[in-house]
Amino acid sequence: MKNLLPPRLRLYIKICLRKLIDTVTGRSARFVSYSKHRVERGASFNPQIVMTQPIYINEFSANKIYNLKLATQQIENLTIQPGQIFSFWHLVGNPNQSRGYVIGRTLVQNELKASYGGGLCQLSGLLYLLALKAGLSVLERTAHSQDIYTEQTRFAPLGSDATVVYGYKDLRLQNNLPFSICFRFQVQDQAITAMLCAAEPVLEYKIEFIHQPLPDGVRVDTLRYELNNLFFQEVTTTIYKIQSVPQKQELQPADS
Repeated sequence: MKNLLPPRLRLYIKICLRKLIDTVTGRSARFVSYSKHRVERGASFNPQIVMTQPIYINEFSANKIYNLKLATQQIENLTIQPGQIFSFWHLVGNPNQSRGYVIGRTLVQNELKASYGGGLCQLSGLLYLLALKAGLSVLERTAHSQDIYTEQTRFAPLGSDATVVYGYKDLRLQNNLPFSICFRFQVQDQAITAMLCAAEPVLEYKIEFIHQPLPDGVRVDTLRYELNNLFFQEVTTTIYKIQSVPQKQELQPADS
């Protein structure tokens, strides 16, 4: 039945349901707002955990960089106070053409497609990995269903991804530290750097991704080590299907 509805109507219904649930559960009152509590670069918030990932050059890399710069502007230097919730889509908004986003590469239903805002999953994955290292509470994170990368094309450890689809799949992190934090970014031609910043030291946990081959895929256990790496906690388990998606296939437009 739902497939008979136009994509835009399905998206509208999904967004309304999310807003209703967030209001009823009280989460909406804890969301970080774009317009409030922006930290200036000269403030006492200093980088505590820093991560850099490569941006590989391809036919869509210039558009990906443009989209990344546009999205990071909505997130950078926003103060996340103790107990507040960072919602990727609540801050970034709909990455459509009218808001300045350009066509990029996106994995949709196991197919590479061209859609506005393509490439933002690298940003959400970086934020997820920063959250793991800082010990933040991960309230919502969805992994890609397939691993389409090789070791030569992979820009992040398998198991550290966080796919985001506006209205459907969000990345939500809660600051469970006793002090405020913020994120800062540097987007360059061949790399993106994400920084978790605070006025106080942030303990950086060691994160390990343990791979276990399966008949048609791979299982990845995400471990976080504590107490000087003497003990570890299993954060989550992700199952990926292994299926080769041609990197140079003609991209089809995604539904809008």
